[in-house]
Amino acid sequence: MPDKAFCEEGTSNHYFEDCECFIPNEKLHRRALAKIEKAQALPIVTTDAGYRQTYDKERFWRQKGAVGVDMETSALFSVGKLLNLNIVSVLIASDKHPEAENDCDWQWKLTKQMRYSFIEQCVRFAMGIDI
Repeated sequence: MPDKAFCEEGTSNHYFEDCECFIPNEKLHRRALAKIEKAQALPIVTTDAGYRQTYDKERFWRQKGAVGVDMETSALFSVGKLLNLNIVSVLIASDKHPEAENDCDWQWKLTKQMRYSFIEQCVRFAMGIDI
């Protein structure tokens, strides 16, 4: 559950001059952390420029504390802030990227069972059903 999303996408800067990062709604975030199994509150980075996601760029993001990359979260958080909407992002890590070009340790970690369990928990969370 991202507790912060660094902005590297093209939406947020259309709404805010200072858009280094955005955060989720605190109440929803706490509830999601409590309801979704193995959830962790960690920062991520959002980028919509996948082909510009280089090893140097990922190293820079890791130095800022980001542990993952997605394409939507910071834009959703920024629009939520603008419109005063309660937004939370619930993500699942699918793989682990190598940290350097000569590192061939790319690993797919997500199984079908993990995906189904996660989706079920997310639906229950969204519907307000106790897990």
